[in-house]
Amino acid sequence: MKKIFTKVFTDTKLPFIELRYSNSNAHYKKHFHSTFSIGVNKEGVSTYTNSDKVYTLDKNMISIMNPNVVHSCNSCSEVLNEYYMMYLDKDWCRDIQKSINDEVEEFVHVKEHILEDKNVYKEFLNLCEYLYSQNSYLDKEDEVIKFLIKFFSLYIEQDTDEVVDVKFEKIVAYLDENYQDNISLSELSEMFDLNSFYIIRLFKSQMNLTPRSYLLNVKINRAKEFLKKGYSIVDTALECGFFDQSHFHKNFLKIVATTPNEYRLNFLQ
Repeated sequence: MKKIFTKVFTDTKLPFIELRYSNSNAHYKKHFHSTFSIGVNKEGVSTYTNSDKVYTLDKNMISIMNPNVVHSCNSCSEVLNEYYMMYLDKDWCRDIQKSINDEVEEFVHVKEHILEDKNVYKEFLNLCEYLYSQNSYLDKEDEVIKFLIKFFSLYIEQDTDEVVDVKFEKIVAYLDENYQDNISLSELSEMFDLNSFYIIRLFKSQMNLTPRSYLLNVKINRAKEFLKKGYSIVDTALECGFFDQSHFHKNFLKIVATTPNEYRLNFLQ
């Protein structure tokens, strides 16, 4: 029999999110949260109620709970359900929504109670597993932002107008020059006197990347130059400001589609 457990992910540097990972068939009374919440079953099937409507929650489905909406989600059998529940600060979500459409002023409630989409379901599972990994909080923040932009874009009409700001080129130049540093979104916000989510919107409009993703691309491009010159993997990771070799390896593979060592071997005499 599988062991019952509950693991909670929180990080003081990511105060807008709490993630619960459980293996349980405990039944909950109807309740509500002040957060915007989404959840999935990794294993098992649940009876999910939201606003007095009843659904069967299975794999490839995401349950959606707007703030202060009464709901419950309980196992349909004695089999232990393995599930993830993510709780997100409503105001933080509103800012994500505003990065999609600047006309957003208050949190926009999602009209659906359940989303059945195999790809989004898999992306959410991958995100949850990523949050429980040893990756840096900067990378975790970026992955959450990218997922939520994609998720809310399913329900909010995106701005088609290009966002232009004279500070954009300055931000890009700063990231290019300081690629060795792991510059946070909040640091960029303070440095250039711009709202963090406005910076996200600006990068999304101009490059279709988050600022963090842009910086990682710059780091990898610099890494390729060092590897071509014969630098070791260790020295290249240090020169480009990666947290460790594992961080360097994973990001290099994502962007270049080969490992740093395989790439480096092409240029050795």
